Amino acid sequence: MIRLAALLAGVLCLGTPAAAHVYDHLYGNGFDTPADAPGSDAEAARFLTQATFGPTPAEIARLRALGYREWLAQQLGMPATAARPVVEQVIAARTAGGQGIGQSQRLNRWFWTATYAPDQLRQRMAWALSQIFVVSDQSSSISQDYIPLTEYWDLLARDAFGTYRGLLGDVTWNPTMGRYLSHFRNQKAGSTTQPDENYAREVMQLFSVGLVQRNLDFSPVLDGQLVPLPTYDQTTISQTARVFTGFTYADAPRGSGPPNYNGANFYAGGVTSAAQYAPMACWGTELFPASGTGSSNMRHDIGAKTLLAGFTLPANQTCAQDVNLALDNIAGHMNVAPFIARQLIQRFVTSNPSPGYIQRVATVFEDNGLPDHERGDLGAVIQAILLDAEARTPGAASYGKLREPVLRLTALWRAWGAQAPAADAYGEVKMIGTLNFVNAFGQRPLSSPTVFNFYEPDFAQPGPIADAGLFAPEFQITNESTTYSLSNGLYAFSAQAYAGMSNPPSDRPLLDLSALASNAANPAAMVALANARMLGGGMSPNMQTTLGNMLAFMSGASANEKAWSLVYLVALSPEFAAQR
Repeated sequence: MIRLAALLAGVLCLGTPAAAHVYDHLYGNGFDTPADAPGSDAEAARFLTQATFGPTPAEIARLRALGYREWLAQQLGMPATAARPVVEQVIAARTAGGQGIGQSQRLNRWFWTATYAPDQLRQRMAWALSQIFVVSDQSSSISQDYIPLTEYWDLLARDAFGTYRGLLGDVTWNPTMGRYLSHFRNQKAGSTTQPDENYAREVMQLFSVGLVQRNLDFSPVLDGQLVPLPTYDQTTISQTARVFTGFTYADAPRGSGPPNYNGANFYAGGVTSAAQYAPMACWGTELFPASGTGSSNMRHDIGAKTLLAGFTLPANQTCAQDVNLALDNIAGHMNVAPFIARQLIQRFVTSNPSPGYIQRVATVFEDNGLPDHERGDLGAVIQAILLDAEARTPGAASYGKLREPVLRLTALWRAWGAQAPAADAYGEVKMIGTLNFVNAFGQRPLSSPTVFNFYEPDFAQPGPIADAGLFAPEFQITNESTTYSLSNGLYAFSAQAYAGMSNPPSDRPLLDLSALASNAANPAAMVALANARMLGGGMSPNMQTTLGNMLAFMSGASANEKAWSLVYLVALSPEFAAQR
C-alpha cells in the first residue's frame, strides 16, 4: 500500500518541488489515511471563506472533489490576473472620449478581479499584504496616481507567493510607495537638507520587525527586569534613512544629449510614461559614468552606516548595494517570521491565534520544508496558515474574526452568482455604482486613512473583548456610523441590484436570486438555501426560525421581494459578519 502510494505520488508530482511537497503530505501515510477533502459542504465553505473572496456552489463542489492540498496547489500555480493593462486602456479611452477619470476606474477593476478572477487565493493574499505594506489614495501625494496604484496592486499579486525578501525589495523600489512614504527624491544631508526618515521608520515598524523583539511564537523577548527589549532606536532610524536617499524616476536623467548632473535632472521624470510605476532608479554612482563626475552631484549618501542589530554598511557603495544589503539585514531579522505570520493569520483566519499557531507558521516562514529550505516562502506560509489544525477546527469562543466590510460584499456577490454588467463604450465594467466606499463601508482597496491601515493588529474593542484580553482589529472601523452606512450600502447591492428587477441598474452586478424565488411558497426551503449559500450551513436555529417567520409574514409579497429581503437580512446579520 505505501509503495503504491509513493508511486502514484511520483507520477502526480511531475512538476514543481512545491507540488511534490504537497503530495508527500497527502500520501505520506498511505491510502489508509483518509484524503484531505472537506467532509461536508459546510467545511468546504469555511475554508473558502478564509482562502477566497467568498464561497460559490461550484467552488465548494470542486474543493470537495480535489481536497485542500490539490486545490491549494492549483491556486499556487495560477498566474496573477493583471489589472493595470485593463485600467490603462479604460483611462486612455475615457480621456480620448473627453470623459473624466478617477479612482473609480481602478476600483471597478479591483472589485471585478476580486469577484470573478480565477486566482482567488493570490488576489486574497494581495488583499492581506495591502494591509501590511500600505499605500493609500487618501494621501495627496498619490491621490491621482490611478494607474500607478493599480500597478502597485498587481505587484502585490505577482509577489503573493514569492519570497518575503523579494516582496520587500519590490515594494521599496516601487515609486508609488516611494511617493507615499517620501523616500522618492529623498536626498543625502546637505547644508539645507536632511534625509527623510519616513520610510526608514515604517519599513521597520510596520513592514518587518515591529517595535519590540519577539520569540517565534510572538511573545516578547524580555530583559532582566522583564521589560520587552526594543527592536531598534532613533539612531537606527536615522542611519537607515541615509540608505533610502537618491531615489527618483527610472527614466532620470532624461533629455537629449549627454545628461548634466544638476538638480533639475534629479527632479525630472516620466510623468506621462511607464516610469510612473516602473521600479525607481537611484541618483548615485550607478547613474554616473566611470569618470568625470564628482560625489557632490550624487543624491545618495555613500557614507558608512550602522543599521538594525548593529549591522554595518561600508562607505562608497552604490545605492543599489546599500539598499539591497539593508533590506537583507531587515528581512533576515528574527522578528520578521512571527511578525508577518501573526498578521497574515489575523487577515485569513482568526484575530487571536494561539502562540502555538503563530510559531508553527513562523517556523515554515523560517524554512519552507522543501529541499531548498527557502526562508520567507510566502506560498508555503499561506499553506501552513490554511492547513493548520487551528484553522480547520474552530476552537474556543475567541476563535475567528469579524469579516471585513469589503469581504462581506464580495462574498454576497459570489454566493448568489452575481453577473457583472456589460462593459461600457470605454471598456469599463462598472461594479460599485456611485457609492462612496470609504464612507459607506469604512474601507476600500488601497485607501486606508493612514499607513497603519484601516485597523491595527492589536486593536481591542473596549468592553468584553478588551476585558478578556482579546484583539479584534476590524472592530476599529465598526461604530454606530459605519454600521448604519454599511447597511445602506448592502441594501444598494441586494434589494436594488438583482436579476428580474423592473429597472435594473447597469453600474453594479445583479444577484441571481432565481433559486430563492422559485421556493417562495416554502419559507423553510428559502432559509435553508440562504443558510447554505451565505453561512455554509452554520445558521443558528434561532435565526432560522426568525427568518422563516419573517417570510411567512410576507405572504402577500412577490417572490423576488421575499428573496431579496431574505438575502439582505442575512447579509446584515451578526452571523454573516462573523467569520468562524
